[in-house]
Amino acid sequence: LATCGLLVKHFTAEAPRLLGERAVKTPWFLFNKRAGIRRVPRGVVGLICPWNLPFLIPFGDAFAAMLAGNAVLLKPSEWTTKTALWLEGAVASTGLLPEGLLTVITGGGASGERVIDACDLVLFTGSMATGKAVAVRAAAQLKPAILELGGKHPMIVLADAPLERASAAAVWASCANAGQACVGVERVFVEAEAHDAFVEKVRARLSLLRVGIGKDCDVGRFVLPALLDRAQAQLEDARQKGAQVVGGEVLDRDGLLMAPALVVGARMDMAVMTEETFGPILPVMEVARAEEAVALVNAGPFGLAASVWGGNLERAEGLCSQLEAGLVGVNEPATHYALGGLPFGGVKSSGLGRRHGDEGLLAFTQAQSVLVHEWPSDMPDPWWFPYEERKTSLLRRVLGLP
Repeated sequence: LATCGLLVKHFTAEAPRLLGERAVKTPWFLFNKRAGIRRVPRGVVGLICPWNLPFLIPFGDAFAAMLAGNAVLLKPSEWTTKTALWLEGAVASTGLLPEGLLTVITGGGASGERVIDACDLVLFTGSMATGKAVAVRAAAQLKPAILELGGKHPMIVLADAPLERASAAAVWASCANAGQACVGVERVFVEAEAHDAFVEKVRARLSLLRVGIGKDCDVGRFVLPALLDRAQAQLEDARQKGAQVVGGEVLDRDGLLMAPALVVGARMDMAVMTEETFGPILPVMEVARAEEAVALVNAGPFGLAASVWGGNLERAEGLCSQLEAGLVGVNEPATHYALGGLPFGGVKSSGLGRRHGDEGLLAFTQAQSVLVHEWPSDMPDPWWFPYEERKTSLLRRVLGLP
């Protein structure tokens, strides 16, 4: 809710600047005309949203889309229908907005297709595979699509990194929401000089986490059984290839609870380092130099979030600038979403376009170019018909043409 409040504050403060008509300078020979750019709504914005943040994502996107003048069709995950319907009812109950301005379409993939067919722009958040299908269907109808897809956040820890902060961030960013966050840390590359100390600090912090259901717990359950199965398969793959796995036990199969896991001795031939996990697993790989980690990360398909941790900020920021990712942080894990002024989205297979920031709000509109002839009101422009040598010669002199 706090993040929702921050987004509302940002968009309401910036909307007049971004959405108001903007004057455009005209060349001197068009001195009697006025030009400008007007932002007009797309019409209907389709939101196809995931299950892992069932209130924050649709609320933030729907608010920005409606603020820009659009109606919204919201298709939530079939696993989080009640949250979306509650949001629809809350919007309707204000009595401040036209009826149906926010409409929820429930169901599975077929409902998502209906939303794409009925909207003028679609914003999809979810897996790469489904995102590609959304993009293809939208492209066939020449409709723009904003896609925020999977991530595999690489955390690169330098030899001089502040290890207390770095280890705390690694544990939080890999285990928050039981690891079910697209920007969550899913792999760590540590320079050799800091590797052992970093691993020990992470091991100690992980051992203190409370797993279960309720307010007294830190790490909760998986939402889907398939995610628990995938996490276990990745851990077994790592064990089979020689890694040491600390934790990771299934605590309650029916309740979908798993102890957070630390994978020591991870390598790039392990699924846990190259495939999306979406669970509380933290694989750590030792590298001789951080530049090696940058090359390994950039060679892969993911490009959503990444971070570099070091005491020398100049070096850390320099490495950050080389990472192919839409969101980067220096000694900062994954709090970009709370800053409405920061564009949020990925590159490569992690997505297209952005939500938030100036471009995120403007994406819900189209630019309409406006040109107004002010005076003299009843005189044709000199370059109109009929073409005459006298007029042509005059225009050439005026424009400085040969």
